[in-house]
Amino acid sequence: MTGDNMRMNKVNGIRIFCILTVLFGIGCYQILYLKNTKEPQEPVPTEQLLAEVKEPETEEPSVETGGIISYKFVILEEGDYLTVYLADRETVYEYTAIRYSELEEDLQKKIRDGYCVKDEKSLFGFLENYSS
Repeated sequence: MTGDNMRMNKVNGIRIFCILTVLFGIGCYQILYLKNTKEPQEPVPTEQLLAEVKEPETEEPSVETGGIISYKFVILEEGDYLTVYLADRETVYEYTAIRYSELEEDLQKKIRDGYCVKDEKSLFGFLENYSS
């Protein structure tokens, strides 16, 4: 074989490789696209969605049968900043940079008496909403 023929074979080989690679990519895309469009998604009842969205973030203290308090944290005002205590109201869980004076009046009243939070998820949701 001459040099030109070898060079043409190499170029043709590269062209065939590129064409096959593109076709393979298109095939994979089509398979994934068809897989995602053929699987029907089950509709979720509206009532279920509303129930998930309307879960309260915090609760006032409640007493379960047996006299056990069901909250884990209490948020109190301390020197114009909010401080998170454990349910015993003595052990500091976390100091915050949230100013008491910048909160709405209704929330200030709740915090003045001790704003009870049921768990860590609700606590961090509250802190995230009111921290700047």
